[in-house]
Amino acid sequence: MHEFVDIGLKPKDKTTLDSMLREVKALGYSAVGTEKTDSNLINVISRTDLYPRNQNELGKQLKKLRKRTEVIVVHCDSKSVARQAARDHRVDMIRFPVDRETKKRLYLDRRQARMMRDTGVGFEVSIRDLLVDDRHLLAERIVAIKKSLDIAIKHGLPVVASSGAEDKYGLRDPHGLASLLNLLGVDYEPAMDMISTNPMSIVSVNREKLKKSYILPGVWVIESE
Repeated sequence: MHEFVDIGLKPKDKTTLDSMLREVKALGYSAVGTEKTDSNLINVISRTDLYPRNQNELGKQLKKLRKRTEVIVVHCDSKSVARQAARDHRVDMIRFPVDRETKKRLYLDRRQARMMRDTGVGFEVSIRDLLVDDRHLLAERIVAIKKSLDIAIKHGLPVVASSGAEDKYGLRDPHGLASLLNLLGVDYEPAMDMISTNPMSIVSVNREKLKKSYILPGVWVIESE
């Protein structure tokens, strides 16, 4: 049975977040990813989005924040940042902006995908990018996202889908979210994995790493009785 996760809530303020948590619980999710907050209603995964201007800034942000958050997503606005993020084990997922002009738009290329596969870095798709009124713009975005998504899937990257909702009106139930992924050519069952198994696998590993007993991959401190 699927344990559904919307790992990309983007509330504007605390009041908005509280209403979103109530709504997302009612929609059938068991966990959400957003800014660090306490909640007795639902499992909240602390998420941090990074927008580094260059490789050096990315390194400093990761050093400062990796031990403070459960999921780190890097938004790549340049190829150099994307390559650096792909090589760094501290990065959980990468996103490419789709709101740029077509000629300046970045995509997930094969080299990038191979690097991400070697380090276990995932690729995130935000459904909010598809919620536009302009048909021409929607068609452009579908092509852009699908181009990267196809390469991610072919290279076996962990792909995660989220709503990217800024308020409760941007939320979709799990089956609705999976249906929207069909616009990108994703079949129903793989789409369901993108909002359940895939994100929870990343979170489970990171929560273990955040424990004091964790040292390095495969190395733990075991306290004797």
